[in-house]
Amino acid sequence: MTVPERPNGRATPRLEAELKVTGAARYAAEQTVQGLLHAALVQADVPSGVVRNVDATAALAMPGVVALLWHANAPRVRNGGFLALLQDATVHFAGQPVALVIAESPQQALRAAAAVKVDIEPAPAITAMNAALGEVVSPKEAAGGVAVDSRRGEPERELTQAAHVLAQRYTTPTHNHLPLEPHAVVTHWEQGRLTVHTSTQAVFGSRRILAHCFDLPPERVRVVAQYVGGGFGSKGRAWFPALVLGVMAARHVQRPVRLELTRAQMFCVVGRRQETVQDLKIGMDADGRLRAIVHDALAQTSTFAEHLDPVATPSRVLYGCAHVATTQRLVRVNAPQPNPMRAPGEGPGSFALESALDELAHRLDIDPLELRLRNLAERDMHTDLPWSSNGLETCLRVAADAFGWSRRPRKPQQWQQNHSWVGWGMASALYPVFRMACEASVGLSREGVVCVRCGTQDIGTGTLTVLAQIAAEAVGVPLAAVQVELGDTDLPEGPYSGGSIATASFTPAVEEAARGLKKRILANVVADPDSPLYGLASDQVTLVEGLLHSRIDTRRQTLAAWAATPAAQGLQVHARTAPAERPAYSAYGFGAVFAEVHVDATLGTVRVTRITAAYAAGRILNPMLARSQYVGGLVGGIGMALHEATLMDQASGRVVNTSLSDYLVPVHADMPRFDIHIVEEDDPHLAGGIKGIGMLGTVGTAAAIANAVFHATGRRLRDLPIRLEHLL
Repeated sequence: MTVPERPNGRATPRLEAELKVTGAARYAAEQTVQGLLHAALVQADVPSGVVRNVDATAALAMPGVVALLWHANAPRVRNGGFLALLQDATVHFAGQPVALVIAESPQQALRAAAAVKVDIEPAPAITAMNAALGEVVSPKEAAGGVAVDSRRGEPERELTQAAHVLAQRYTTPTHNHLPLEPHAVVTHWEQGRLTVHTSTQAVFGSRRILAHCFDLPPERVRVVAQYVGGGFGSKGRAWFPALVLGVMAARHVQRPVRLELTRAQMFCVVGRRQETVQDLKIGMDADGRLRAIVHDALAQTSTFAEHLDPVATPSRVLYGCAHVATTQRLVRVNAPQPNPMRAPGEGPGSFALESALDELAHRLDIDPLELRLRNLAERDMHTDLPWSSNGLETCLRVAADAFGWSRRPRKPQQWQQNHSWVGWGMASALYPVFRMACEASVGLSREGVVCVRCGTQDIGTGTLTVLAQIAAEAVGVPLAAVQVELGDTDLPEGPYSGGSIATASFTPAVEEAARGLKKRILANVVADPDSPLYGLASDQVTLVEGLLHSRIDTRRQTLAAWAATPAAQGLQVHARTAPAERPAYSAYGFGAVFAEVHVDATLGTVRVTRITAAYAAGRILNPMLARSQYVGGLVGGIGMALHEATLMDQASGRVVNTSLSDYLVPVHADMPRFDIHIVEEDDPHLAGGIKGIGMLGTVGTAAAIANAVFHATGRRLRDLPIRLEHLL
């Protein structure tokens, strides 16, 4: 049931791939401007306190050093709704930037930053969640505008009447995003206009923030992100404070400035996935049908701002259960501000829910797959809306068959192979469909090239390629005849890249503009006396693969030949699309993940050897890129299950594993065999039929692996990550 090779599902490699692998693609930090200076951060070494003085005497005497900024002399900026750096003396977390050195070279800036002496008066700090449990915060809403709490039915009453009740706690640690490209900004003023090249997931969001903070009209700010080397959430709002700092430096010295973070700085300056503690109670009847769910989630936020991932979403939505209550709370810690990270909320939340269901399946002696099939939701019971489409059952069955799930022994610790215990686990996945307004224009050049212009950005997901494919199909030209302009606020306003929102947002706009262009081409060509198609009705002419030809006779003309004529000049169509304010359907992408692990019986090491997954996420524009996104999500899930954890020393409040040597991530040697099945799904209720796929692959993966570890060893581990010391 994989997506067939049809016009809207062509497996086209990335159009910019050669530029990237040959080094021709220029990323933000590689932009060159005459007279460029370089900035380096000076960071606080305590988690809480007040900056009393900054001694820059030695630093300013060093060769090449131009200036030093700290809160006593930094230019004032308007509040942007996030931590404004160098605007006051308060230190909120260890690693917070408290000064900025500007020098002629990056090496000079870094050396001078190391020579700056910062006098901070320490203040009491809370450096761990368990030390802040007495002051729980109830935020107004979770990320994405999701309600903090929910309730339907009488779950507490139903728990007392359930045949089986599970009550367990599940925890997930802090994670850092760590894209391959460090965050960077190159900023300069040009004829009274601010131009910013930066690694961002939101060029228009960055423009709005910079225009606000520096009190500029938006048209005087240009933000460019031609290539972005990954983001995973860290190059959105989390990057704004340091981005503003880079622009502030350029304004202060009246010269272009580049600020590029070090890898260590990325652990504390640009966000993190928040730590969670989740208490889950599930009541179930003897036949394995859900009776009640109570899900209470607690998460870490900073002392200066609130952020809450929608951790409880899977418990509210994924299965059919009439009695559900969820709460989500925060505790403040002197630590960096958390922000969304791939599959925010749904990733950690699915670990708790899908692990708990596996525990109940074992207790009731019901196959975990069968348990989920018995509890499928016929509609979204949280919003009381019908599904726009729901392919979960198909995903479960397709992935189970491909994996060979029917051969799985019901009891744990039954298979051993070459000194390792073998286990199989599974989990369901879902992720909501988000969409925002988008503008796009599609035009025809004198050379016969179809030009697509949309100010979204490509963060490595294949956006550029998909934009070209959409236009090529809608207009009726070969892919080679399409040119794409993106990643620039001088273009029509496009969506940010996050929450699997971009493709679902720009597809309707680009398709509308492209269809409009095709309509104008056909109308103009039949009205052109110099065209062989002159005099026909426009519906008597087709445009396929760049060839205009009559439906009723043999007359034809290439689009490239006609494009050079006066009648073809100036053809361009602009479109703007937006989602409905009140949707009539609940829209989610769904999936199923099946994992095989080998656990060394002596050493306790865990290896994921095989993952089979099936996903139903609406119309798939490019199955090759879709598979790449799903594999990327699964790799993130493997890291969540077995590797990743940001460690803070509670005494000093500092992150101690600030390198890729100490912060463990899955590498090539950790990769299993991936078997991805993309379930064909036609969703008539969504514009363009697009659901988005970037987040879905991470959801459920950690739970599937943890469940497989239990099946291999008989040991239930509820705290991530699972490492060998937990199994010895």
